[in-house]
Amino acid sequence: MLDKRSIAILKVLNKLTNSSAYKVVTIEEIMTNITNRNAFDADSLKQILEFLEKQEYINIKFSEDNTYCYSLLPKARIYLEQELTKPKSKKQSSPVMPYVYTMIASFIGTMLALIIFFYLI
Repeated sequence: MLDKRSIAILKVLNKLTNSSAYKVVTIEEIMTNITNRNAFDADSLKQILEFLEKQEYINIKFSEDNTYCYSLLPKARIYLEQELTKPKSKKQSSPVMPYVYTMIASFIGTMLALIIFFYLI
């Protein structure tokens, strides 16, 4: 399972490459295409790239200093396609609310029963 940071890097790598061919990029190129640059530094970016390679999302042909030659694997393309077509989840209401409504209805019912009981006697 990928976390948000890995997904962000995977999206940037997909944006930088157009086909299944290998692409040579530097860490600086990746950093300039990331929307939230504060969440990443060079070391964390290298670790994420290694993680993506181990999980078989990308194939790194070679890496030297801050330069990487990579290719997106089919697993990554399928994952990104599913991310784009996945419907946005609606914010679900709290599971406590039905209990609150039940308590309020019970209280009102009890009050009505007491009023009717005391006025009829």
